[in-house]
Amino acid sequence: MIDLYIFDEGGVLIRNHMIMGDVAAALGLDMATFLDFIAPDIKSLSRGSIDSAEFWRRFSDRTGIRPSENYLKTLFRPLPDEDTFSLVDELSKKARVVCGTNTIDSHHEINIQLGLYSPFHAVYASHIIGHIKPEPEFWQHILEAEGVPAERTFFTDDSEENIKAASSLGIQAVHYIDADHLRQALLELGAPIDRLFGEIGAPVHKADAPIVAPPS
Repeated sequence: MIDLYIFDEGGVLIRNHMIMGDVAAALGLDMATFLDFIAPDIKSLSRGSIDSAEFWRRFSDRTGIRPSENYLKTLFRPLPDEDTFSLVDELSKKARVVCGTNTIDSHHEINIQLGLYSPFHAVYASHIIGHIKPEPEFWQHILEAEGVPAERTFFTDDSEENIKAASSLGIQAVHYIDADHLRQALLELGAPIDRLFGEIGAPVHKADAPIVAPPS
């Protein structure tokens, strides 16, 4: 029996979220060069050790390039995957559903503004909890906060590396492919959802999900 369902955000519930190529182009850099420049700081940004302002300050000190705006924010225009969004919203009416996402402050703010966390009862964002996938501490933090053992937890993500890491902890992890595949996987685990999609329309949004802070 599953007591807790954890869903990744980017690549599962939302699309149009991969923007590093656009950021590199805005700076007049090729992708490989840009990734080399940000490599020392991108994990710190995702862990919340630094914010976007500090990230760009370090980037400018390292490269001599001074961006005219926070491209990590202005170029981030996520869109919901309507089928998956509706599925998670359906599940959330009968089960505990949370988001476990690697993200940064700028993207997190936009996701909140657009209601892209609305199917979730809680959101565990890497830059707030201080851990990133595939570090085991990421899932351990969520399990401790939720009070649920790994073997009674479901997790899905579009990253196979993250699926393997979660599975190694005893979590029932399923690689995300699409909404139909996800629905079938959930049904096989006994999730309280319908076997077939109903009429697909705009997802029903609940109140904004609480943003979970690190335990004191």
